[in-house]
Amino acid sequence: MRHVLVGVIAVPILFVFLFNSFEAKPKADSPEDLSFTVAGTVRSNDTMQSIFERHDLDINELPEIVRISKKEYNLSRLSVGNIYSFELDKKDHSIRTLQYGINDRSYLNVIKLPDGFTAEKRDVHIEKRTGSFSVVIKDNLTGSMPGTHPEYHKLALKLSDIYAWDIDFSSDIREGDTVKIIVEELWSGEVFQGYGSILASEIVNNGRQHLAYRFKYDGYAGYYDEKGKSLRKALLRSPLKFKYISSRFSKRRFHPKLRIYRPHLGIDYAAPTGTPVSAAGSGTVLFSGYKGQNGRMVKIKHKGEYITYYGHLSKIPKKIRKGAKVSQGDTIGYVGSTGLSTGPHLDYRIKYKGRFVNPLKIKLPRGQSVPKKLMAQYRNKAKKYDILLASMSQSLVATKEKKKHSG
Repeated sequence: MRHVLVGVIAVPILFVFLFNSFEAKPKADSPEDLSFTVAGTVRSNDTMQSIFERHDLDINELPEIVRISKKEYNLSRLSVGNIYSFELDKKDHSIRTLQYGINDRSYLNVIKLPDGFTAEKRDVHIEKRTGSFSVVIKDNLTGSMPGTHPEYHKLALKLSDIYAWDIDFSSDIREGDTVKIIVEELWSGEVFQGYGSILASEIVNNGRQHLAYRFKYDGYAGYYDEKGKSLRKALLRSPLKFKYISSRFSKRRFHPKLRIYRPHLGIDYAAPTGTPVSAAGSGTVLFSGYKGQNGRMVKIKHKGEYITYYGHLSKIPKKIRKGAKVSQGDTIGYVGSTGLSTGPHLDYRIKYKGRFVNPLKIKLPRGQSVPKKLMAQYRNKAKKYDILLASMSQSLVATKEKKKHSG
């Protein structure tokens, strides 16, 4: 079955979940249930009062419903396009229940009891199915995805996060590289709600195969290679997502502003001003401030005698100050053009044991591997994913497993 994303994902889940039709729909008469439903979507400038008036509901019940709901959701903040549904008593049209779709994942449920109304926020039931597809890289990962919907962009970002320690998606990706993904699909009934976790993937980059499998133990889910070694390393290959390299590591580079040759002991990543810059690894801030030709700069010390430098920043968050502890992936600044710079970019450098090294070529220590006692379990799971990966062609392919994914 081909996976049709665009057009399906835009259908709000609560259209299906809350009701089957916008029109009043009497239920079968029975001693237990003499009720009918009215439903609709929030219009521009709507309030709960205007909705009550539109459906000729008892306005005297509105104050208590708003009051009792306030702890769960403030009904004075309605969003255009969101869905509501009322179950009404067939005899006097009094309200039995009210359901309001807060977002795709939750809704407000109000029920009338003998002593008044009660309200609670509920989660919409989401079923996880397994989907898979593959693509051939044309120019970049995002542009090569099967569609332009934001869900594909999110999936590309997730993939870049998984391989962030081994593949720089701005410099390493080549035309003709292949990507295969096995991923959780989130469904409510037959309404597709988006993607969850990537379960396994294969990237063939410049002829080299990179495998990743999601495995969870001790309450933490990580990604590992075919040998059970962690893909996570001490430092990220680059601290920016989806940018391009404007200048590489060199012992002799012609400086465009000074018009002289001198060493460039880092990587320049060109990106728009304001693009977030992440800490390449966990560590302690050694310097945060203005540093001559480097402009606004952050300097971080990591374990294993590694120090990273982030230059020409436009802005540095107040919490990023000398002595502050940061975790890998934390935002430590934003791309700018401060100091001696010809345009907005990040000058990223790594110093190891007192000397600057090429961030794109340095070999970094890995995180903890899958424990030996769990390797048999890990290999069994990886083998199942290998079979599916091997069966995928280099085109949009989708498989749906109705059973929920447990991993």
